[in-house]
Amino acid sequence: MLDAPVSGSVPQIQAGTLTIMVGGDERAYAQVEPLLRELGTPTHIGDNGLGLVLKLAINISLGVQMLAYSEGLLLAERAGIDPRLATDVMTQSAIGSPMLKARADLVLDQPDEAWFDVSFMEKDIALALEAARELDVPMPSAKAVERTLNVALGFGYGRRDIAVLFTVLSRLTEDRASSPA
Repeated sequence: MLDAPVSGSVPQIQAGTLTIMVGGDERAYAQVEPLLRELGTPTHIGDNGLGLVLKLAINISLGVQMLAYSEGLLLAERAGIDPRLATDVMTQSAIGSPMLKARADLVLDQPDEAWFDVSFMEKDIALALEAARELDVPMPSAKAVERTLNVALGFGYGRRDIAVLFTVLSRLTEDRASSPA
């Protein structure tokens, strides 16, 4: 048996460029590696389960980056900067990772179909936090993402793309502004 979780979304699926992290026996990996190459770039990570651990590690960063970008964009917008202008500049700046460049526009124009929905991200962050507890690894930013994802779920955004974190923060700001002091 092999575990072979992937990293990538709709564009990577369409292009056949998924990152595939494979855990399990090396001989079994060698047998399926040509098939996996049809989908993207497979890498043998080690024993069973380690492919999943690496995927969870990647998704921590994905969630943290999306949350941090949403915070920065909301700050810029509330200060009076056009969010599309802010998006253009932010994606060309030092924070313009490939992930951010691919997903930044989804924040302002939510896709009809999620590339990676909130409920799946919340599941992965919860699994990562569980693994971190077992390994005694601190996860302060993953915990912040988990809290925000839980708010998103409470708003009914479970099937929306994780780019909805910007909307979640906007709603939290509006809720605070409209509640009596």
